[in-house]
Order: sequence, then C-alpha cells, then structure tokens
Amino acid sequence: MRLSEYLVERLAQLGAKHIFGCPGDYNMQFLDVIDDDKRVQWIGCANELNAAYACDGYTRATGEISVLVTTYGVGELSAANGVAGMFAESLPVIHIVGMPTTESHSSHRQMHHTLDANLYDNYYKMARYISVDAAMIGWTRQDWQNAAPTIDRVLTSLVQERRPVYLSVPLDLFELEVPSEELKNPIPTSRPQPNQEQLEYVVKVATNHFNEAKRPLVLVDYCVGRSRAMSVVDEFVKQTGLPVAVAPMGKSLFPEDDDHFLGVYLGGTSHKNLKDFVDTVDLLIIIGGLPSDMNTGRFSYSTPACNVINFHTNTTSIGYSEFRKIGMHEVLPRLGPLLAKDKAMRLSYTQEVKKQVQDPPQQLPSSDSPVIHDYLWDRIGSFLRAGDHMVVEVGSSTYGAVFSHIPRHARFHEQIAYGSIGWSVGATLGVSMGVEQHGGRCITFVGDGSLMMSVQEIATMMRYGAKPIIFVLNNDGYEIERVIHGPDREYNNIASVDFSLMLDFFNRDRKVRSNVPDMSEEVTKQREESHKHDQAVQKRYHAVRTCGELDQLLSSDAFRNEDAIHVVELFMPRGNAPDLLETIMGQKK
Repeated sequence: MRLSEYLVERLAQLGAKHIFGCPGDYNMQFLDVIDDDKRVQWIGCANELNAAYACDGYTRATGEISVLVTTYGVGELSAANGVAGMFAESLPVIHIVGMPTTESHSSHRQMHHTLDANLYDNYYKMARYISVDAAMIGWTRQDWQNAAPTIDRVLTSLVQERRPVYLSVPLDLFELEVPSEELKNPIPTSRPQPNQEQLEYVVKVATNHFNEAKRPLVLVDYCVGRSRAMSVVDEFVKQTGLPVAVAPMGKSLFPEDDDHFLGVYLGGTSHKNLKDFVDTVDLLIIIGGLPSDMNTGRFSYSTPACNVINFHTNTTSIGYSEFRKIGMHEVLPRLGPLLAKDKAMRLSYTQEVKKQVQDPPQQLPSSDSPVIHDYLWDRIGSFLRAGDHMVVEVGSSTYGAVFSHIPRHARFHEQIAYGSIGWSVGATLGVSMGVEQHGGRCITFVGDGSLMMSVQEIATMMRYGAKPIIFVLNNDGYEIERVIHGPDREYNNIASVDFSLMLDFFNRDRKVRSNVPDMSEEVTKQREESHKHDQAVQKRYHAVRTCGELDQLLSSDAFRNEDAIHVVELFMPRGNAPDLLETIMGQKK
C-alpha cells in the first residue's frame, strides 16, 4: 500500500477522528488520502498556528491523540508555537509535514520555503526541541525501506510519552509502496510493567511517611488528566479519606462537590483560610504536579521538600529520593488499601479541615452595577453543568475563572504553564470538534485583546457546525499586561472593533458568488462540492453591561441550550482585574 494510506490507517487505529491543518503544495497528495477516508474528517483551519491550538484543545477535551498536517517551512514554523505549548503542557500531537521531493533533496535545489539549498533538514532539527521523537524520511534507499517502521516508532513515542512528535515526508514518498503486513502489529499502548521489587519498596517508604503524618493533604495537578488517572486518584481518596486541594492546572480533575475537596491551592497567593491550613501540613502528596511559576503562586509553596511526596506519570519522589519508571498508576492502587485502616480517622480530620477553609459568602452587587471579575466568576459557576467544557484564555480570565465552581463531570481548560495569548480561540475549535462525540457545551472566555490574535478561527467553527458560547471580556485592551506594567501606556491598547458584526462577517448567509458573470455549470458544481461540509448555523450576539443583564442572560433557557453559536460581549471596566492576578503580579498585598 502507499505510505500515505499506511499512515492514515495507523492514525485510524489509534482512534484519530479529526485531522487539523492547512493545505500546501508539498502535502496535498497526503490530503487527498485523508479526504477520501471516511473514518477521519479533515478540519481546514484559517492558519497553521490556530490549527495547532485546535489540536491542543481537541486532545484536552477527548484525552485522545491529535493530528496536525502542515506544509514545509512556512507552514510548520507557523504551527511551531502551538506545538511548543503542547510540549510544555504534555499533550499528544503528531505533526506531519509534507516536504519537497526526494529529487530536490538529492540535487540540493533551492526550492521555495527553504532557507538554504543544502539544509533540507533544518526545520526537522528545530522540531526536535519541541518533540519527544522526530523523524525525517529522507532521499536514501535505506530511508525508503525503513519508512513504515519509522512511522511506527514515532507513533509509539506519541502514545507512550503523550507529548508531541514530528514526521516529515517528501512529497513523492507519499506514493511510496510500503508493506501492509506491518499493520497487523498494533502500536503498543500499554504501560510497561514496573520492577516489582522496586515497586514494593516505594510503597513501603510511602506508607511509612503516611503513618508518621498528622496533617496530610493531597494536591491534584495537571498530569492526573494528561495521564488519564482521574479514576485512580478518586479511588485512592475514597480508600484513604484524605483531604484534597487542586492546583490551578489540576482544576476539574477532582470533583469540587466532593466531601474531600477543599479548594484551589496556589501557595502563598491562595485564599487565606486555605493558605493558613496548608502552612501547617506535615505531608503534602502532589499527584501529577507541574512546578511552574503561575501554577504555584510564583513558587510560594510552604511545605519543606522532606515532607513532600510527588507521584507523577513515570516517576515517584519521596523527600529527596526519586524512583524512575514507577508512577501514580503503579503506586496509588497498591498504597490505598494499605492506608484504608485509618480511613475513619482521616475522614473526621478532613471534615474538620473543610470547615476551617470555607470562605465567607460574597456580597451580591446591585443589578445595575457594572460586571466586574469577582461577580462574573462567581455567577458563572451556577451556569455550568455536567458535560460542559470551560475554555479560559491565559489573560486575566484565567486568574478569575480558577475560582469558579466547576460541576462534577465538567472540565476546565487553560494554558497557564505556556501562556500563549490567543490560544483559547483555536482551542475552542478543537474542543468543539471533540465534544460533539460526547455531547456537552463548549464555553469560552477570552479578552478582546487576546481574541484579536486568532479571531479568524471563529469562521472555521461555524463552517463545521460548532456552536460554542464565547464570552468576550471587553476591557478596552490588554488588561493583564496593564496589571503587569504600563496601565496607561499606548502599547497596551488595541484597535476598536465592533464585535456585534463578527458572526455575520465570518459566516455570511447570502450566496454572493452565485451572481458571478459567466460562471459555467461545471464551475458551479465544483463550488457546491467544495463546500459540501459547510453548515448553516444559527448565530446570536448579546451585549452585556450590568450584573442584572448578565444574570438575565444566563437564566434564559434559549441561551443555555446548544441551538446556536453565541457571542456575549461583556463590557467591563477598564482597570478591573481579578484579585489573584493583582496579588501574583505584586500589585495587591
């Protein structure tokens, strides 16, 4: 079979249902195969960066691998920022790049998109820094003979490491004949078996630490979701009776209505009651942690390292000792039953702590008050429901939304570790394509400045029938940057845009090309065929300026249901920011 068919077959075996990207003259033969295969759907994006963002959102929402296809050089470099974000935040994507032909390689011709005639591997070398595995199928006969095993090696790294991988293929090699019998051997997806003697030792050491602790706390973080270990953690907590907090990147990975849940912990920038309790903890059990600045309240955890246990995907560290190839999946199921004998005592302790860390209820503003962050994020919690996916831009939205209540079986998505402004719009496309398989709503919060970075992907959402609810926080510019520095500076301003026209602009109802002079019947048929996937979606725009208007909108049945794409423009006061953002940035004590 052809290499292109082999590659699509492998992707389908791994559960890929959508492939994101942009066409380019070095990848179109591969796109033909994708377009003809009924198991996968091509999602053509407005640009490669947004396509990479879409892959990011897709894998967050589904837990499955994502697939990105670009052209050589100009396309892959546009996508690189989005892929780097997935590398930083441990998300699985295979980036497939179509390259110039093998003849161009071997003769060192300076084709378009190249930097130098003799450097066809320069983009591949760049990609290696943001990939756990990378391969360039070159122009030698040995490369051709090893093409199928090379693809399998890269895909094995993808599913086992669950981080980005890179594969570049010369245009003519998409037609290369490769042996199909390799497909009988599935890509290995199971975790390798740990050394049992080492595992027993790790469990014994961890048990000793638990038995000595008087005030333990479990902290759930991002890799619980990346490693698909939510049920493992949930069972461990049920067996042990321990109290649980979540880091910002771990939000929604443990149910917030659970009797064990205490709140969101950000070190010294946490809400006071929770911070005061964690300052007294003598054993902090971090599951799936990422110790980045914004995820830890600028590295302000108070527990000494000797009193910390870190369970990660493939490692466990206890105090100052690290044990490789043994992680949360192996240790927690063995450790939970050993600690169950003290469950009743720990449950009593958890209930006592839960009362200590509860915050007093907030005062409700008057209905004619402007919408400010404190009210917005508290009110949104009652609007969300099971099955929802809440996508929050890395700007000021993240630092308010982290305290919204997320109901059980809903998910919260942000990019706080990498922090690429504009990420949320492309991610919304990916989340929307993912949740259509499972139901539920995609609800996005993005600032007016961030939206301008990637706004054109809203057209792609409507083209493919996606119906997210998009809240645009219009505070007249880059509010997060104003908090950091230069609140009155010109560089934190943006162009004034009329967002009420956005949905009509990106999805016109009028068939304006139907009256093009001398348009033949054949061309008309070609146009109709080329737009066969385009969908007519209902679209709604809402302007909200007061708390009363917001409450009325969120209470409306017509708004709550998934019958249209909604854009809600929240006109918020310039200079208003979440308390957490101001605290982290040192603007508030």
